[in-house]
Amino acid sequence: MPKHPNPRRGLLARAGRALLFLAITAVLCGVFRFLLVDDVHAYTRVMLEELYAQAGQVDTLFLGSSHCYRAFDPAAVDKALGTHSFNAGSSQQLPDGSYYLLREAASINQLDTVYLETFYTGYNQGSSDQVPLACYLITDYLRPTSLNRYAYLWEMGGAAAFADLIFPARHAIAEPGELPALWKAKLTDGYQPGNYAYLTYPGEEEYRGNGFVYTFGVNGGNYDGILNLDPEAPLSDFGRTYLEAIADFCQEQGIRLVLVTAPLPSAFVADTAHYQAYVEAMRDFAAAHGTEYWDFTLCTEAVGLELGTEDFSDAHHLNGQGAEKFTAAFCRVAADSAAGRPTGGYFYDTLDQKLTQAPDGTLAAVQGQAGEDGL
Repeated sequence: MPKHPNPRRGLLARAGRALLFLAITAVLCGVFRFLLVDDVHAYTRVMLEELYAQAGQVDTLFLGSSHCYRAFDPAAVDKALGTHSFNAGSSQQLPDGSYYLLREAASINQLDTVYLETFYTGYNQGSSDQVPLACYLITDYLRPTSLNRYAYLWEMGGAAAFADLIFPARHAIAEPGELPALWKAKLTDGYQPGNYAYLTYPGEEEYRGNGFVYTFGVNGGNYDGILNLDPEAPLSDFGRTYLEAIADFCQEQGIRLVLVTAPLPSAFVADTAHYQAYVEAMRDFAAAHGTEYWDFTLCTEAVGLELGTEDFSDAHHLNGQGAEKFTAAFCRVAADSAAGRPTGGYFYDTLDQKLTQAPDGTLAAVQGQAGEDGL
């Protein structure tokens, strides 16, 4: 008599083939990741590894874009304020990235204070899917067990974003000529904790630990603005939504939140239309949420921050020298705030007052150059 097929055996065979397919796919993804993906030179990989390694120790967190990780030196902050701080800034970090990094850091630390750096362009974006790499720079290196990793990916790009998580070579592929050196680094000391050699570019910048990047070089004199503001809508709906989410989370967790803008060159903001509208919007938001907004672009002489062309690496980023000056000035304001002393005297009410009464050295340099060119 013919034997009847065994449904259970057929089901097991199909399951086995599916598992074999998944196993082969995982191996191939691992091979392609090793061969093609450059994570050895990734600041955010090292930054997040250090954040995880310091779980339970961090009490002060800095969040924001490159204006954050190039401006706040945690070593200098801790020496001045007696904190254990960490700079979780990342390139082009948008408000949703700050939100999910905040949640991740708070899940492993008892945070006391969060300083959110608020360079204005990030709060005028329509949505984060316009800058997907800003998301991948974070989610590529969050722990695989992190729920924040997957929530951030989903909100940024939906199901399609997970393809880049599975196949990171789609967005982090190395140049062909760099591959032999990359393979050597991966097989030797490329992932060694505390080794910053692969994050050091002589004469350009170097990673100095706890998220801080020291930048060399000086701006050649171009301070052209990059984005004018709409005075009727200085904050996008996207920016406001995540500001609200960050503020609400901090309130729920008992974390003190302070909004901060690292100093922008006077010549740069003078060429940025309606910057004052952004300042007012952030001050209104801070007042409505019981916190403060410190825009060091508008700082008075009382802060003791004297910046010139030699302190900026480009049109709107501090270089390392400027960052050290700024961190010292920031700590003076932060110390007074933490002690309950008023900080209003450290900032002009308007940009016009700043540019008229105490502009930094960049404005005089630009005006002087314009005068020479007109001769």
